[in-house]
Amino acid sequence: MKRILMLILLATTMLFVVACSRNDSPGLQDIDRARDSYSKGFYMEAEKDYERYLQVEPQGKFRREAWERLSTIAITIKGDYDRAVVILEAMYLELGTDPDEAWHIMYQLGDVYALLGNTDKAIESFEKCLNHTDDSPEKAIKTQMRMAEIYRAMGNYDMVAATLESCADSDVDNNSKANCLYELAQSYSFISNWNQSRRYLEKLLGMQNVDGETRALAVFLLADIYENERDFVKTRELLESIATSYPNPKVIESRLANLPYIPPPEIPPHPPKN
Repeated sequence: MKRILMLILLATTMLFVVACSRNDSPGLQDIDRARDSYSKGFYMEAEKDYERYLQVEPQGKFRREAWERLSTIAITIKGDYDRAVVILEAMYLELGTDPDEAWHIMYQLGDVYALLGNTDKAIESFEKCLNHTDDSPEKAIKTQMRMAEIYRAMGNYDMVAATLESCADSDVDNNSKANCLYELAQSYSFISNWNQSRRYLEKLLGMQNVDGETRALAVFLLADIYENERDFVKTRELLESIATSYPNPKVIESRLANLPYIPPPEIPPHPPKN
């Protein structure tokens, strides 16, 4: 009888400890319920529980997860970019002391502002990104490339050039530099500044250890420039050089087929010997 009473007392104690441990974390049920709803695609229910978790767990260890899920729901599920801005700015205030976290949040915020058409705030966000890239040249280049894309959409080609030139001067591998140079050359081609475009393409093509696809894209753009200048012989030569390395060989075949035929220069006959 005593043994049965001891077992009952032990079981009751264990249940009490479990209950107390759950009560010590008031948001545990919220986070569990949110995860379950999110995994099943019940995003609105998940959103409510993630919000409740953040409210009741000011020091909770799952706050980062809750913030990230809320931003994902706002951006990709609901398309509510104004709400996403509020969430991301709150995330930055709370988590921005970590440089890597701060960069990711600000980069995402820049993209959201761009989707809203607020290019000034987008650029401001990406500039803050650059403040968190001291130990990561790769992140700096990714940020600068995105900034250049926005400046290009704004028609501000002076800032496109300044941003991409800074990108190309970064202390990174040649492939990253080549991507910056290609984007810079392409940007100049959009405004028909063929000389500047050719200058950066030739600089790219003079580099070693550049990815074959990037090199082929650069040659293709250079061929466009020569074709625009009606130098069809040089255009054909360049296109033929990337006939097998260009990502879509059919494009090269089509371009070559549509080039004007330029007959080779006639060789003058030798004068008769006396």
